[in-house]
Amino acid sequence: MTVSAVIDTHCHLDLVAGKGIATPDALQAARDNGLEGIVQIATDLESAQFHRSLAEDAPGGSPRLYWTVGLHPESADRFDGAYAAKLRDVVQSNRDNPDLVAIGETGLDYFHTTEHEAKQKESFAFHLDLARREGLPIVLHTRDDRTYTPEKTRSVSDALAMLREHGDGVRGVLHCFTYTEKEALPFVELGWFVSYSGVLTFKNAEFVQQGASRLPLECLMVETDAPYLAPNPHRGKTNQPAHVVHTLDFLATLRKDTCGEDPEFVRKTVLENSRRFLALRNSH
Repeated sequence: MTVSAVIDTHCHLDLVAGKGIATPDALQAARDNGLEGIVQIATDLESAQFHRSLAEDAPGGSPRLYWTVGLHPESADRFDGAYAAKLRDVVQSNRDNPDLVAIGETGLDYFHTTEHEAKQKESFAFHLDLARREGLPIVLHTRDDRTYTPEKTRSVSDALAMLREHGDGVRGVLHCFTYTEKEALPFVELGWFVSYSGVLTFKNAEFVQQGASRLPLECLMVETDAPYLAPNPHRGKTNQPAHVVHTLDFLATLRKDTCGEDPEFVRKTVLENSRRFLALRNSH
């Protein structure tokens, strides 16, 4: 494993702590593994407030803590006008906070049930509009099944259609992407990023690896989605930000083997991509 600067672009430090890894320990491990930053992703109002407080109380230096505001699609049944107003208030009251970097995670999840599909779309449309109005990128969650199935990618196609309808000019990231380059390219052409989690390192993730080797390097980022989806060699264990280095190393080796790219160049480009994503605020 090569220790190099990297940003975990998607993590849930509140849930990591709930799995038994104390936040100070997770941050120290991240520091030891060269992490420059960690983006703490909100799944609801409570997690957004937790992450904001954590970022405010964190000591200076690396890793810097960023945070987002949003409602996860699996919780979209909670979405209504009052909840939307509260989300909007948090964003607007933190317009001058440089650590607030995105809206989300939001999106469409058809894996468990489509019972709340209409609510998910209502919530997602609100998030897109909020992102457009506030000049913030979107962290997009899409899922149809446990593993990629060709032609079973409705969450992605529906999200793209809604982006074109409600999110004119909005950019963002396809988080924990588990589809191929075919599904990602329409977003990439709109200036979006594609982020890979530990799933990329799994032996049975050939479709995911295919996409990661064929997409333009300039759009790729890495994440943990901790405490979930720990990469090899930690698969099956509680994930934490420090483990993102394994996903980055895997991606660097994959691009070397499939594209002939220098691994160090891949690592540096992924870092620069992540910095550009964090700088998207107010850029559209």
